[in-house]
Amino acid sequence: MKKILYVIVAVLISFSLVFSYPQSIYAKTDSTAYTQSDEDLYNNLADIGSIMKYINDNYIGDVSYEKLKEAALQGIFSSLDDYSTYFTKDEFQDFTKSTSGTFSGTGMVLIEKDGIISVSSVIEGSPAEAAGILPGYIIKSVDGNSVNGLKINDVVKMILGEEGTKVKITFEIGKQLKDIELTRQLIRINPVTYRVIDGIGYIKIQEFNENTTTNLKAALKYMDDKGITKIVLDLRDNPGGLLIEAVNSANLLVPAGVVVTIEGKNKESDIYYSYLKDPKYKLGVLINHGTASAAEILAGAIQDTKIGTLIGEKSFGKGTVQTIIPLSDGSGFKLTIARYILPSGRIIDKSGLSPDIFISNTNENSIFDFKGNLKAGSVGNYVKRLQKSLNLLKFNAGIEDGIFGPKTEKALKDFQLKADIKATGIFDKDTYEALIGMIVNNNKTDTQLNKAVDFLKNINN
Repeated sequence: MKKILYVIVAVLISFSLVFSYPQSIYAKTDSTAYTQSDEDLYNNLADIGSIMKYINDNYIGDVSYEKLKEAALQGIFSSLDDYSTYFTKDEFQDFTKSTSGTFSGTGMVLIEKDGIISVSSVIEGSPAEAAGILPGYIIKSVDGNSVNGLKINDVVKMILGEEGTKVKITFEIGKQLKDIELTRQLIRINPVTYRVIDGIGYIKIQEFNENTTTNLKAALKYMDDKGITKIVLDLRDNPGGLLIEAVNSANLLVPAGVVVTIEGKNKESDIYYSYLKDPKYKLGVLINHGTASAAEILAGAIQDTKIGTLIGEKSFGKGTVQTIIPLSDGSGFKLTIARYILPSGRIIDKSGLSPDIFISNTNENSIFDFKGNLKAGSVGNYVKRLQKSLNLLKFNAGIEDGIFGPKTEKALKDFQLKADIKATGIFDKDTYEALIGMIVNNNKTDTQLNKAVDFLKNINN
């Protein structure tokens, strides 16, 4: 039965895709190049129509041809790869907003934790900043409608709206409720921040949206005005974005030559170049597992041309390119059409970039809940989390195998001595609280950034 259903779904999918092509793509189809494969497809269309009509006439629940088409499209794209996606009309609007870097709203960055939606940060120059909204404010309602039980995306949609319109948000501040009315305005997300750290420039690119290159130019001018030629370029947790913005950014940093080659199917490869004749910056580029796609293109070009040194952890390994196609009904899709090749010829899809200097940061992922005492002989995932935390803090607990053996016991005693706790070798509540406190304190120290700054200080001009 499962196999039959799979075949039916596959046929429905094919039908929906053919008749959902945007005109610009459909017009490129060579009607004379009719193959046996095409004939098989069109012969199946009659069966598809019959199946859809049968479902519509007999299925006991609510159904429509539109719903069947949407489900079929979602099915076909989910069968391809992790990055090919069909978007409904609303989803496609949200997606295009996320890549443009421009939207109409209040300028709050929200975060959801344990069902509570709060303000993580506010965008400079936004209505939220002008109203004095601060990180930590908890959102209780929007225009009188409670957000209790809603997901963060639903709350964001409630807050976004047309430029010039108003929205009233009720915040919980401490134990007090406060209503703040904001007027929505056009927000342009600046993904580039910069400063000087101990004589070394620091530039962070959070994503590659339509505003990236413009703001990177401003950051580099700031460095030029101060005579700074050694720069830490922070691409950690940069998920990528627009290919052309990564290439344009490379033209500000990478010596003349190939930046990336895009290799597609049944077509000549597209080659993107840098035309920068005289690079003037020595770069330390920070990467981690969250560095992906367009960010890996820029980091990879820097590494291959030896204009900079990659520092941190292995990158994500997304080496494919997607095209975005709008459909006439307002929906759309994202399809993987090519893979990229770095200047050296490397293909890093699924393998990622390896840093020249490996160094990890402790992070909040090592924080865990207290579930009771542990001691020599204890086993399980709880022990494994303890071992991981001790290792991240440089107390050698050995292999993270979930077995509380002599090496873990010694590491725990070393930690207890460091934390000024009686060295019992037993992981109790007091030891847990001291461990979490040290992890939080270490999170405030950016080990990777410090390493990059020290590295640049010690290389010759």
